[in-house]
Amino acid sequence: MKKTTFICSLVFLFILMACDAGDYEQAPNTFIHSSETSGTSVQGKPARTDLAFITQQLTTGYATYFDDRDTTLSQKIVLLDSASLYVPLFTSLKPVGFSLPTATEAAFFLTDYEDSYTALNVSLQMRSYLDTLIGSQSIDYIVLANTIQADLNLTSTEKLQLQFIVIYISDTYNDPIEDDSWTKKRIVAAVRGFTKSSANAVFNVALVQITQQ
Repeated sequence: MKKTTFICSLVFLFILMACDAGDYEQAPNTFIHSSETSGTSVQGKPARTDLAFITQQLTTGYATYFDDRDTTLSQKIVLLDSASLYVPLFTSLKPVGFSLPTATEAAFFLTDYEDSYTALNVSLQMRSYLDTLIGSQSIDYIVLANTIQADLNLTSTEKLQLQFIVIYISDTYNDPIEDDSWTKKRIVAAVRGFTKSSANAVFNVALVQITQQ
């Protein structure tokens, strides 16, 4: 009887130790997951890494680290490039040989945006969406984004570019200054930037934003 009791107690002890070991192994993983996603994800959603989000990080970094009062456009471009050093997502996006826009190139979307918009080298299908963004007073951006994604007449590249523009305009809706001119500036900035790289598109749109502030 005593032998049976001893064996049962020993088995129970092994089970208890196994449970404790399992809890110990799981706890660190749970903690790491919580700490990694804290502040970067909401209700289990993955942290954003899309181009519109990177653009917002870039403009936020600029506003945080630099006071650009009484600076020229060329100086703003240099300061924005310095701000990008604080944005790892943008740094990883930059291709080899990344080049900043010159003040002359920036003028295409900051001052000459009307003519530049008309002269954009885009397909008729893509332009129809761009015109919708400019001409409509009330837009359901979620529906528009879904429509773009399902449009078989758009290339994958056009979809990527349009999604960036739509999401960014949606994210910054109700900014202190918001009218057709700023929408055109952002569109021209993005499309012209994409002729070089996604990083250039992000940088150009961020430049539009900081000149608006």
